[in-house]
Amino acid sequence: MNIIPKVVALMEKQIAFIPQLVSLYANFYREVVNNEISLAGITADDRVLNIGCGGIPFTSILIARQTGAKVWAVDRDSEAVNVARSCIEKTGLNRLISVEHYNGIDPLPFDYSVAIVALQVEPKKEVLNNLMQNGTPGAKIIMRRPRPELDHQYDLLPTAPKPVALTTQNQITFDSSVLYRVTDSPAQVSSFF
Repeated sequence: MNIIPKVVALMEKQIAFIPQLVSLYANFYREVVNNEISLAGITADDRVLNIGCGGIPFTSILIARQTGAKVWAVDRDSEAVNVARSCIEKTGLNRLISVEHYNGIDPLPFDYSVAIVALQVEPKKEVLNNLMQNGTPGAKIIMRRPRPELDHQYDLLPTAPKPVALTTQNQITFDSSVLYRVTDSPAQVSSFF
């Protein structure tokens, strides 16, 4: 991970305990998450896996609030997980959001219908492969694609499989969220990699 993702992760852990800054910071994610909810058609019936939730799991919070879906917010950083648990507790969304320590490449302990992978998650190829290989056919996966000028700061999306749709995002660090769909045939997926 390069400097920008490290700074963002550290900043989230620091501001998570200052409600005014959390609220201000949330403004950067509202439109992003609205676009991703529309892209994947997320409803209260979905089971959403948010990989790379960070210390302030905005994606998880906004999805739970807007759709009523059950969300697993996961991160490989145990400190971020502890901060995120505290953050979720303060929102009163414990019945909808569970925060777990998970890296995205180990066997999946979650039965998801939609997975959203944060921009800073790496290695993206292995995470996508894991989600594709172990997801239920028809499950949806959203990954955020870095802006081309920041390719050197983030792990890039794999070139295959090809996404089935995308939505543009007006963010400083990423320009789109891309949608993949788990296929019926695991053999088909493994041939992509």
